Amino acid sequence: MTDTLTTFLLAGLTLLTLAAWALALHRLRQPGEHAIASTAQQTLVIITGLAAAGLFLHRWLFVEGAWQPLTAHVDGLLLIATLFAGTVAFLQSRPRLLGLSVFGLPLLALILAWALCAATWTYRPFEIDTLHPVWRGLHLAGVYLGTLGSAVAAIAGGMYLYVQHRLKHKQAPAQFGRLASLEALENLIIRTATLGFALLTLGLVAGLVILIDEPDAWEHASLARYLPKIVLATLAWLSFAVVMNVRYAASFRGRRAAWLAIAGLVLLLAVYGIVTSSAFAPRAAAGGVSSFEFRVSSFPSGERLAQHRAQGHQPENSKRETRNQKLLKPEVSTCAS
Repeated sequence: MTDTLTTFLLAGLTLLTLAAWALALHRLRQPGEHAIASTAQQTLVIITGLAAAGLFLHRWLFVEGAWQPLTAHVDGLLLIATLFAGTVAFLQSRPRLLGLSVFGLPLLALILAWALCAATWTYRPFEIDTLHPVWRGLHLAGVYLGTLGSAVAAIAGGMYLYVQHRLKHKQAPAQFGRLASLEALENLIIRTATLGFALLTLGLVAGLVILIDEPDAWEHASLARYLPKIVLATLAWLSFAVVMNVRYAASFRGRRAAWLAIAGLVLLLAVYGIVTSSAFAPRAAAGGVSSFEFRVSSFPSGERLAQHRAQGHQPENSKRETRNQKLLKPEVSTCAS
């Protein structure tokens, strides 16, 4: 269900995140003692996380009014934004991971902007009536929380490439302030990729169980709709499987692991894009109704037929048959005479 409060709050939180990112860039480009800027940036990130959590609870308890906390894509994005903001605030306070917010805050702003679009223009609730509640909960939790782990691995990968570029070109550290070391960033990539891999495995297995349970899962139309999501999600899962084992494969360490972490997140975001676009497939030209909806709406349901008959109405097909019988009766009587 669309909500005006959700729209305005998401727009405001996106702007707050961009303001926090501007402060982080200012601290990066002008190193030195920036206690006020650091405190303001951390405060904005914490406020964003708390507001996103409050909005998530508001939608769950008051807007949707259902016991399921995740009823639409916007709720999942709000959950990711809440946990990701808390993660960025925590990592930024760690002495060994300074500067990570410069790469994390743009992604947080993207998630909030996507949630704004999902709440305002592309809102569509999940079809929860067709899913088993346990498998549905496991699937959504695994997918969204796995995306959180992959997002942290991706921003750590982006920062790894940036720091490595600085070292390769022998740029003075005093120009850009203190940043995390390559070793600390690689350890963060491996740990968060491992967490994302485990949660995505749970989400993929639950999703396959739900898919197999559907009666028309193996029809051509269903396969054409589900196959791109399955392929991209599997590729993302494989990329994190490689990243979590880079300690045992020297050829994938360092720069390649960072690129794989970024590619895994991009693939997951592509899956979300396919899910959103498939929910709003192009409509047919006639009346803006899709061909499937037109076929379904052309025939009244059993409940509607029963209501019409109870009120003394006849369906159009019955009326047409009665009219034809009346037209045929004179011909039959003439022949009989």
